[in-house]
Amino acid sequence: MKGADYAVLSDIMTTKVVTVDITEQVEEALRLMIKFDIGSVVVTDKRKPVGIVTERDVTRAALRGDSLVKLPVRSLMSRPLQTATQNMEIQRAFETMLKLGVRRLPIVEDDKLVGIVTEKDLMRWVLRMFYEPSPPDEIRALVENHQIQALAGRQRCPSCGRYLDECVCVRTSVTPEE
Repeated sequence: MKGADYAVLSDIMTTKVVTVDITEQVEEALRLMIKFDIGSVVVTDKRKPVGIVTERDVTRAALRGDSLVKLPVRSLMSRPLQTATQNMEIQRAFETMLKLGVRRLPIVEDDKLVGIVTEKDLMRWVLRMFYEPSPPDEIRALVENHQIQALAGRQRCPSCGRYLDECVCVRTSVTPEE
């Protein structure tokens, strides 16, 4: 980790970002947010990041009385997508997020999503800076950036169309190992 004067977003960003295709319904975005215990999913169109669906977006739509789950994510996502680059200084990211009123900055290079920085990432960084050069073990455990695992290659159930790890068809079938 670089000192505060030279720290950039690539030092603290999460590189495995949860995404949802623009053709999906809000229900799928919500499933992913619950499954990975996160507050947003980046919306992609042909793998290019084009928007973001956040807890705040869902709350606003729910208060309007919208029936959310069957809506396409494109109708709920925030856009234009506010992004940053890997080499943006962390202090600049703080300024940008405060100025724009956002809690997350997807990191994009050449139209490709390469990471995301959230308020939680920034809080971990601040805590780490307070305790440099040698944080106590309990602080070190708090500031570790836990990466989201196993996001790619999720297969869909041929019967119901849901992801296999969330599929009722698969979970209710009994196998000899159970």
